[in-house]
Amino acid sequence: MITLENVSLLKPGFRKRETILQDANTVFESGERVGILAAPGTGKSSLARLFAGIDKPDRGAVRQIGRVSWPIGFAGFLHPNLTVPENINNFARLVGIAPDAVIAFCRDVFGLEYGPKKMMHDLSPTQRALLAYACALSVEGPATWIADETITIGEPGDRKVCDEVLAERLKIGGLVFLSRNARQLTKYCDRFLVLINQQLVPCNDLAVAQEALNLSKLTPQELEMRCGHV
Repeated sequence: MITLENVSLLKPGFRKRETILQDANTVFESGERVGILAAPGTGKSSLARLFAGIDKPDRGAVRQIGRVSWPIGFAGFLHPNLTVPENINNFARLVGIAPDAVIAFCRDVFGLEYGPKKMMHDLSPTQRALLAYACALSVEGPATWIADETITIGEPGDRKVCDEVLAERLKIGGLVFLSRNARQLTKYCDRFLVLINQQLVPCNDLAVAQEALNLSKLTPQELEMRCGHV
């Protein structure tokens, strides 16, 4: 479970920092699947890191009960000048599991196997993205999975494996999925919020929400009235 208590979050930076979220109070219950619709550039990745506990709010508190995953597909931990095994070791330390378990999962489930001197900068963008995805899914048993736009990745064969592993993980876990794609959110989630004007607004009609984001015509209050609460 993830609880936001009067949370405000600003975009990273050293000068003027725009607000992503302001005074938010929201609960993501364990086991539920919540989709958050957000326009490009509004801070989805920052919110994903916030929910996962990687970043801290500028004000308020984020409380977690049970395990929360590393954001699915988030590759920010992969350093181009380290070897692939060194990067996997760093990830394992960050999430508190054995490096050998991550390496075995990447090899046995996704077929990703690299020599001890394979450099990260030698991998293609798709290979790096798939490695980041595999690392995140290697952790068994989180109460809540966090996905930032990326829910599946790679060639058709890779995507099939991604779907199978994620479906297995979601049998015992929940999901908070941030995306600009309403159709994709509808496929994976059954409760929805919309990030609009720095607010997380409950909404059960993502078509209306998508129009509001595209046209920027509705205030959070108007959107809430048109969508209704779930």
